[in-house]
Amino acid sequence: MSKRSVSRRPLLAAALLLPLGACQSSNLFGPRKITTLSPRGDRLVRLIQNTGKDNMMAPEAPALMGITNEGRDIPVRQLAGENDSGRYVVSLVNIRKIHEFIFHRKQGDVLILHLSDTRFARLQSVRYPRNGKPAVITDVAFAENDFQQQVAYWYGQIPGR
Repeated sequence: MSKRSVSRRPLLAAALLLPLGACQSSNLFGPRKITTLSPRGDRLVRLIQNTGKDNMMAPEAPALMGITNEGRDIPVRQLAGENDSGRYVVSLVNIRKIHEFIFHRKQGDVLILHLSDTRFARLQSVRYPRNGKPAVITDVAFAENDFQQQVAYWYGQIPGR
């Protein structure tokens, strides 16, 4: 019989332990704290969780943003505020197992809604007329401008700036 140059036991141990090194997303080596890239987003989430009120949103507008609850109302936690330019509302949505914001305010008889992640990146915008059906806002400049106005209001409300 010929002599082997590599022992089988270390090779077998390495083959068994190699997949464990790739398990970074599991809690194998202890819980991992998941944070967003935005400290302001984290603070706004905490503000809404601590002082907001549980509410339900009609499913039509969030469905256009990709948020669905099988046709049922969407559970959210909301916080509202006002200034000279009107009433501002932010809803914290967690239906897709991640925190997302829906910023909304009324302009005349139209409700303008913006979906955002916790880094305050606008993902989708919807216009919802009082006596009509919601529609995606295709005017990117208008949507981005209104979104920045709403986010600026909430930046002023976040404690610990």
